[in-house]
Amino acid sequence: MYRCTSSKQLIQYHPDLNKGPGAEEKFKEISAAYEILSDDEKRSLYDRFGEAGLQAENGGSSSGAQGVDPSEVFSAFFGGSDGLFGGMDDLGGINFNLRNKQNQALDIRQDLYMSFEESIFGGRREIEVPCSETCDKCDGTGAKSNSSIQSCSQCGGRGGVMKSQETPFGIMSQVSTCFKCGGDGKIITDHCRRCGGSGQVRSKRNMKVVIPPGVSDGATMKIPGEGNANKNRGVVGDLYLVLHVDEKHGIWREGLQLYSKINIDYTQAILGTVVKVETVEGLKDLQIPSGIQPGEKVKIPRMGVPNINKPSQRGDHHFIVNVLIPKTVR
Repeated sequence: MYRCTSSKQLIQYHPDLNKGPGAEEKFKEISAAYEILSDDEKRSLYDRFGEAGLQAENGGSSSGAQGVDPSEVFSAFFGGSDGLFGGMDDLGGINFNLRNKQNQALDIRQDLYMSFEESIFGGRREIEVPCSETCDKCDGTGAKSNSSIQSCSQCGGRGGVMKSQETPFGIMSQVSTCFKCGGDGKIITDHCRRCGGSGQVRSKRNMKVVIPPGVSDGATMKIPGEGNANKNRGVVGDLYLVLHVDEKHGIWREGLQLYSKINIDYTQAILGTVVKVETVEGLKDLQIPSGIQPGEKVKIPRMGVPNINKPSQRGDHHFIVNVLIPKTVR
């Protein structure tokens, strides 16, 4: 990712802040640079052929800032802490905040096994989750004491380093994670004996989870804020539960519908009858109409799977009829 090295220039020439002559044109040049460097195709053309390559692609136009909103560019440089830059430090420099991948590393994935009925009706479960907690000995710093924490000399404590180059649009910089401190911005000279310098200790967390009715095998439940915690960085991951539903003998599921096979003799098929059938709610009476044919289905309405997004809506339980024909008739 690329950014302009001079934050003061961006502020100085922003149209909303500077009404002087030439300010808007200067900001458009920075906007053009942003557009080119954020577009892989245009950046490749510029790297290979310079401005001539861009002008050829634009039909001879030298204006690279068309379609770029200055406020969008300004936001990209000085946006919220979710971006690459976490803000500005006291010296007016760029504070690199490389957290996205670190946040993902705090997520936990765990398997959760349940019965067929539990997937239909939902329920509450108490589970034990192995996790990483902040070390209570060093309070998550990973250091034996505060005097063991030093600012990284390679990146100046920012966690990122810049490689600058001059372009027709100004000085542009490529930002990368500092190889010396790994993006932390600090070096630990004497590590905490309890956590070995990681700032984390392994633990087990007991928690209660609510399983909604209608979940399916292989689905994933996300529980925000219940992953590994990193107090030092002020972030916590999420817990992802991968659901595994046991099979049930004689009943299978297709979407919201349940299916079973039943056997009746030919006299029952001709005359009709009532048979006991197994459902997820126990034994129920099933009315078999007279004259039913082999392979036809009879259903019990609203005895299937609830819609997970609207539990009041529920599928049916379908019974596929197999008619037993005797080999000899007496």
